[in-house]
Amino acid sequence: MEIKLIPPKDYLQVHRLRDYCFPNKYVGEKRDDFQYWIEQSTTIGAYDGDKVVGQLLILPLNMTVHGKNFDMGGIGFVATYPEYRQQGIIKKLMLEALREMRQNGQYISVLAPFSVSFYRYFGWELFSEKLHYSIPHAMFPNVGKQLDVVKRMSFEWPDELLFQTIQDFHNCQALVTNGSMLRDEAWWKRIERRAPDSLFAAYFHADKIAGYIRYIIPDGTFIIHDFIAEDILAEQAIWRFITSHATSVHTIEGFTANDHHFGFQFQEPQFKREIHMDAMVRIVDAFAFMQRYPWGEIHEPLYVCLEDAFCTWNECVYRINKDGHVSVIEANSIMDKHMLALPINLFSAMMVGYLSVKDALIYAKKDAIKEVVELWQKAIPNNRPVFYEYF
Repeated sequence: MEIKLIPPKDYLQVHRLRDYCFPNKYVGEKRDDFQYWIEQSTTIGAYDGDKVVGQLLILPLNMTVHGKNFDMGGIGFVATYPEYRQQGIIKKLMLEALREMRQNGQYISVLAPFSVSFYRYFGWELFSEKLHYSIPHAMFPNVGKQLDVVKRMSFEWPDELLFQTIQDFHNCQALVTNGSMLRDEAWWKRIERRAPDSLFAAYFHADKIAGYIRYIIPDGTFIIHDFIAEDILAEQAIWRFITSHATSVHTIEGFTANDHHFGFQFQEPQFKREIHMDAMVRIVDAFAFMQRYPWGEIHEPLYVCLEDAFCTWNECVYRINKDGHVSVIEANSIMDKHMLALPINLFSAMMVGYLSVKDALIYAKKDAIKEVVELWQKAIPNNRPVFYEYF
């Protein structure tokens, strides 16, 4: 079994393997979109002779961590033919993917797991909680009456100036929203190919965009895919626009961050909610990641010892000075109780703000003195992440 980058002459085999292993066969625009990402990604294959029998794509994406944007490897379309399973092919693909991401400067990685335990084994960890909601007509929010400035467009009937304004606004908000992804032209094109019936509504305040939604309205259900507002006034204006459809829709559906206190201000907030944990994160190169990390307050040098069975380059003891400078030190130069000792999955979830330092240690069944835990907690910005994109 040979693991290597898949050349263009074998891209048709990538389509065949994806179509066999995933529920819906890609046709039309979705097939074109998949072809684009095969070409743009680091596309790795497992070969039996000339046949691609396993594959993995590393999409060249990005992710904002506490205000700092990182190149991110998005792992997707992991598949093997059933007759080749239970042979360690996926493990070989994952190991090669980790090496490729490190080499390409993708020091952090995100994926949507088919099995959490499977990807935890390789060092990824849950880090995002999305609250999916369904609001029946009788519970539609009433946020008062006001004449708002709202501009609309769709992919079918585009407004180029408005669309560019929406894209710029989205990325400005993504830079200040922990866990968000900047969308470039290619990603918006992907959205258009996969959701060509999308509608847009943008709210303007003082001649500047202050929020927007992307949505569809199939069979009387108002389904929200993007809902981004810079403040509570913009959020209320967008809700006024949504509920102005009350005569023609019976349900509003969407999702938001689980820590958003969603619906608190509604008169009837007791509608259906479900929490989905469908994204996992992994730090690929801990040293490079920590060098760029936007540290908070560091009052004394910090120390951490990482365990990483699949990225041996991460298995070091690190010292972080008060100025944020990171170095590798000898393991016996610091007492165990004065440093954190964590596996890479829990360290990753902690550094992006999903787990507190104390919780990471509890789940790792490790210990550290109280003062060390407090120092680390001050050094990690206190913003829980949420990742909304899907690939």
